[in-house]
Amino acid sequence: MRVQQIRLKWYEKLVCFWPMGLVIVGGGLGGLCGCVALTLNVRIFKKDWPESKKYLYVLLTGLGATVAYFVIIVALALMFPNWFI
Repeated sequence: MRVQQIRLKWYEKLVCFWPMGLVIVGGGLGGLCGCVALTLNVRIFKKDWPESKKYLYVLLTGLGATVAYFVIIVALALMFPNWFI
């Protein structure tokens, strides 16, 4: 069984990479959340779905990564308040 390589266009790559902006805000933890979202976004764009559905899911994936980042930060701030003084 051969796996078919699907190349993404430049604007699809740009849309896939937007969650990596969490690196600027959140450092390593933001990078981890952004990288997970990036991986999911690339997989979404390789699916045989309508374009509107792909862009909607990519947007929701990025927003989910952002929410997950802030939930983790708040949980860490509540568990270890001395770290965030």
